[in-house]
Amino acid sequence: MEPKITCTLITGASSGLGRELAIECAKRKMNLLLMALPGRNLTEFCIQLTENFKINAIAFEGDLTDKEFIFNTLKHILNRYRVNFLINNAGIGGTLPFQEASTDYLDAIIQLNIRATSLMTRLLIEELKTHKKAYILNVSSMAAFSPIPYKTIYPASKAFIYSFSRGLSEELKGTSVKVIVIHPGPILTNPDVISRIMKQGIFGKIGLMTAGRISKIALEAVGNGENVVIPGFLNKINHWLMNIFPESLRLRILGNVIQREIVKLKQTAA
Repeated sequence: MEPKITCTLITGASSGLGRELAIECAKRKMNLLLMALPGRNLTEFCIQLTENFKINAIAFEGDLTDKEFIFNTLKHILNRYRVNFLINNAGIGGTLPFQEASTDYLDAIIQLNIRATSLMTRLLIEELKTHKKAYILNVSSMAAFSPIPYKTIYPASKAFIYSFSRGLSEELKGTSVKVIVIHPGPILTNPDVISRIMKQGIFGKIGLMTAGRISKIALEAVGNGENVVIPGFLNKINHWLMNIFPESLRLRILGNVIQREIVKLKQTAA
């Protein structure tokens, strides 16, 4: 029997930050297990990574809000591969008044951002501990540091990622597993996301960075032994300001910003 190859597992790897993290890992000669929804050209992406970087890259397509998909896929993975690095990147959000959001919309955010991250980590933790050095990188958001009107569930889910990561990091002290949480601000990805960010005005643009730059910062932070990562100088300033401003003032400012975005979105759709 051939020995199992050691891999990095990345969720939400077909686009945006997840895709750039996969490329950055491939540059570092890491073998990859990539997870994303079907229909996102994930297999083709894995072929490109394999050819360009001379690594192994394997695609697993499915919906991480489906608990059975998580259990079945990780059982398959653990039977065939070794995993020394888990990157919980998959997540969704959106801008919508809470009372206008469908229950399915709200539940999807909870299932992906919170449940999938928790289950992926729990199912892989024993495998990770068998390695001399292993890592968990959880992708949170600057939104984790304040409630945000008209987003409600999303920043709460990202606050969970922060709290979960810090608590787990303390639990795993003395083991070979290190837990890192990164808090990106707005990310330049596809035209729709860029358009939405621009509609928020200057507040939406604070800390704006490319996914490629954030992925480099993330992996450098892992190598440097950091635990909490806020990428970019302006995001660090933003975090400092959020700690200074009273929550009531933050809520009023953010509420006004998001309300303007909603109005512009409705005008565009009309």
